[in-house]
Amino acid sequence: MAVCYDHSGFDLARSLLLDLTAFFALMTPWAIARLIEIAREDGAAGLQVA
Repeated sequence: MAVCYDHSGFDLARSLLLDLTAFFALMTPWAIARLIEIAREDGAAGLQVA
């Protein structure tokens, strides 16, 4: 994609940092919910075996 101005390394790094931050901000709630779900499944399995 052509642009009318030159990108410096700082601009590229800042853009990547913002993209990664947005990605993790969106994925964190899903990951926490998944970990809670897995922990509940493990706890339920442990109670059934005992």
